[in-house]
Amino acid sequence: MDSYDSSSFKNCFHEVIKAWFEGKDRRPFINYAINKIEKNWDNDNVFIIEAPTGYGKSTISATIAMYSFREELKSIVTFPLRTLLEDQFSKFKELFGDELGKRYMHNPESRYLIKPVTLTTVDTLALTLFGIPPEDLDKVVKYWSGTSSGSLGHYLFSWASIALSNIIFDEVHLIADSTKSLNFLFALMWAAMDNDQKLVLMSATIPKTLEEKLQEFLEDWEWCNYEFIKFSSEHDREFVASRRNKRYTISLEALNEENKFRIIEKWIDEESKKYSKIIVVFNTIRDAVQFYELIKNKFMEFDKLLLHSRFNEADRDRKAEKLRRLKQAEKFIIVATQVIEAGVDISSNLFITELAPANSLIQRLGRFLRYDGENEGAVYIWYETDNSGDLLSYNGRYKVYDRDLTRRTLDKLMEMGEFNVHLVEGYKALLDVYTADDFQIEEKGLDDLKRILMNFEYAPLKAVETFFKLEGSFVRDGLMIPAISLDLLDECRKENGEFSLSDLLKLTLPVSFEVVKRANPEKVVLLRKDYESGDEVPEIVDFESLSTCTLKYPRSFLRCMIKNSIVAVVVDGDYDSERGLSIKRD
Repeated sequence: MDSYDSSSFKNCFHEVIKAWFEGKDRRPFINYAINKIEKNWDNDNVFIIEAPTGYGKSTISATIAMYSFREELKSIVTFPLRTLLEDQFSKFKELFGDELGKRYMHNPESRYLIKPVTLTTVDTLALTLFGIPPEDLDKVVKYWSGTSSGSLGHYLFSWASIALSNIIFDEVHLIADSTKSLNFLFALMWAAMDNDQKLVLMSATIPKTLEEKLQEFLEDWEWCNYEFIKFSSEHDREFVASRRNKRYTISLEALNEENKFRIIEKWIDEESKKYSKIIVVFNTIRDAVQFYELIKNKFMEFDKLLLHSRFNEADRDRKAEKLRRLKQAEKFIIVATQVIEAGVDISSNLFITELAPANSLIQRLGRFLRYDGENEGAVYIWYETDNSGDLLSYNGRYKVYDRDLTRRTLDKLMEMGEFNVHLVEGYKALLDVYTADDFQIEEKGLDDLKRILMNFEYAPLKAVETFFKLEGSFVRDGLMIPAISLDLLDECRKENGEFSLSDLLKLTLPVSFEVVKRANPEKVVLLRKDYESGDEVPEIVDFESLSTCTLKYPRSFLRCMIKNSIVAVVVDGDYDSERGLSIKRD
């Protein structure tokens, strides 16, 4: 990298502080981390930063993005969840204006991640890194499958866009929960080292076993220099003292299918006499929606909000805006799923959550007594049992999580009793439930990803082959499919009876393959070529008319989707802006 003014990092940091916090530098560890990064910027490739939830790590992201823009070339700030990206976008907009862009499904604002500062999702970063960005994926797949001929897209341009960027990855723990996601993370680190880039990984929860795995991997490359920057009480005694002074109870309760909603409602009824900012978190969308329906016409003095992943883009924006307003409200009840557990800037004094693995649980609790001056509250952690009283289990899962890991978390919670949910020293023991077996890397899978990056002639073809092998994602377990409910189709119909593609894309939302399979859709929306205008226009066809299309396996359905230019499956369900998408066979 080019040489730089030794004060430029500090100047960028103070500009961010001025814009976001009216010039008040409230977090000494952030200052310490920036100084550490600046000191080692020329020599290190990878920086791994651990700081408590709610400490303000996004200040580091913004500072590095500003420095990269001014002194080098560009930056890419990556998030595991789109909700977290949207939550940060308005803040970054204050700093970068038109130089800022975002890129994810159906939002092509920063194509090929080319803007000087781009906020993106990990899925889009992965596709672009491996030379099949969303802009080119359809074209490359059809070439690979033999249904068309022509170019392999702009994969060298994609590579350049990544290689010329400094990459900041916020809440990185959320992609360290499976072998597939770890393979991608390690491939990303390898690419950063090979390109002599800067990669900054940030999290509030890095289990010791994961830290050891990262360190072992990085030390395998003799030419790689890296830096762990970890928060300790010495960095910010005032913050630590304020968190230690917070007073709250933690209750651990076993519930069952028949009584869970009634008892949770009872907790709210009893505690709302004392606590007025309430967050209730469930592990499944179905439970969150059912509980919201149960209480939406009760507790009338409370403003209410339902948050989960099945809202279209416009309604997500509206809910994000309402969430910002609720920060100033005296009384609210937010019912949510896991979407609230990373980076959402909201706080409560009564926090009720379903049991989840340690990492997720600690992140959720980052929405409890989050702000200075909030000193008293209550936490309820509950788990669902089967008829025998044991932790619920289905095919080795507890709801959406690995049951064994969830069981270990439960056992540790029983052993610990109450603990400090805000400080690493308080929840460190809970993170000890993770073992080396929870963070496994598949050497062959990692080598496959690295070979894509070394194949200059046919990288996209190799990438597409791997993309299908991994069932439609380099990062996530489980294929996500764009879906639209029957009742929304009419909203996309124009006066001439045809459908508006732009409206349709805005109203679709991702649904897991398993849910779509259970829904057994009868119709799909695909694109066909209008030979008079040359445009691609939506057309609704019967699912059965696509003779080679089945919902038996994710990989074969993904191939059918791309081959037939399917933009959405039509599911039998209802959608409204308050509750989101409800699917009848879900």
